[in-house]
Amino acid sequence: MIIFARLFTPGSAFAISISQEKKLGAQFMKMIKKRKILITDPIACNFVTKIGERIVAQVPPHPFKFSFNIVNEDQFNAFSAPASNIFVNRGLITALDNVDELAGILAHEIGHAIFRHVSQMIDHSKLVNMGTFAGMLLGIIIGATGGSGDAAQAMAVSSVAAGQTTMLAYSRADEREADKFGLFYVQKAHFSPKGLLTSLEKIRANDWYGNDKVPGYLKTHPGSKERIVYMESWLADHDKVKEPGNGIAPFKFNMIKYRLEGLYGNKDISENKFKHLLKKDPDNPALNYGLALVLARKSKLKQSISHLKQALLRKPFDPMILLEMGQVYLLQGLPQKADNVLDGLEDIPEVKVLAMYYQGEARLELGRLNQAEQDFKAVINKYPVIFPKSYFNLAKISSEKGEKGLSHYYLGLYYHEIGEPLNELFHLKRCLKNLTDPEKIKNARKLLKKLETKAG
Repeated sequence: MIIFARLFTPGSAFAISISQEKKLGAQFMKMIKKRKILITDPIACNFVTKIGERIVAQVPPHPFKFSFNIVNEDQFNAFSAPASNIFVNRGLITALDNVDELAGILAHEIGHAIFRHVSQMIDHSKLVNMGTFAGMLLGIIIGATGGSGDAAQAMAVSSVAAGQTTMLAYSRADEREADKFGLFYVQKAHFSPKGLLTSLEKIRANDWYGNDKVPGYLKTHPGSKERIVYMESWLADHDKVKEPGNGIAPFKFNMIKYRLEGLYGNKDISENKFKHLLKKDPDNPALNYGLALVLARKSKLKQSISHLKQALLRKPFDPMILLEMGQVYLLQGLPQKADNVLDGLEDIPEVKVLAMYYQGEARLELGRLNQAEQDFKAVINKYPVIFPKSYFNLAKISSEKGEKGLSHYYLGLYYHEIGEPLNELFHLKRCLKNLTDPEKIKNARKLLKKLETKAG
């Protein structure tokens, strides 16, 4: 295929080795996860991942396993990090209008990864070691907030990011290559290639008043004007190609978009935004759902339920709406109502894990310990890092059953996941006095050995 001509030509030879890139990618992902700036919501993450994987499935074999990540940042940005780790900011997703625009952004970033443009940047900057480069890239991705509430740290990261933007900016040739790839392969994946053009136009429309206001995407992805002209020309040349149907309902994209806004946006700003939009479209189920999420975060639980019921009038059996209703009933101290609403949602892949977790909490409050225990164990088997409180709840269940060793064991795992080594050490040592399960004893000793190694 012509579009892959450069993959096996000297162009990609001027890059660090694949093994070096894999090592740097692992190092970089460790840094990112330590910062806790990635959104871990399984519903939103799975949605973005499925779109990315649908595009990746169209390309010839490549040496890396792709990952797709949502950064909890309002800024308009997306970037392809080493070893095909793709990042897109929450603020960029919530600014888009449809799934074709999101697919276009992801396809462009996949193109950068496939052609190993970041590896070439690293190879060109010989004086910068890999650890320093990973730190610089982290600064670009997390932007001015620094991934924490520490203002001094945020300022330092921001200044580093600003100073290294030129080094980490793709060349115009890289951008053209990634655009060609994106337009071609996004269409092969049955998304409209127009999405890449309209998404870039939206990002460029936010190029306000001065260099400090330019979206990060335009700093690291230059030549937006030329890119728009090129895309318009490409689309004109391909106007006879039948427009593909992506098979994803606009409502579904809006639910994901408003879920991200409702769960992670600034509470006051998001509430005002949803209320403003609902004045124009009061029956819109996705908008009512988004507002309900914000209201639940602000402990306005009766109002949240009211908007969820309004959303259900238009979408009576939508699993995402029912899931949220179950959680709000839990927050209201109504576990039986929560259990009734959540019943059956564990069979729907889209919401399965969250439904099991909330149902586990409802059943725990209702005293149905065996069922709750099964729920939390099922959640841990799927997403232990996302739901560490499952371990805490299992400890509570074990305590109520008089199983002291198990209770301390699960508390040890809970504190391990949330990063409290002193509490982890205490409970893992205590659990060994009463545990009888050989596998759990082995795991507890293994974790204790790690703690001792770190302390030493």
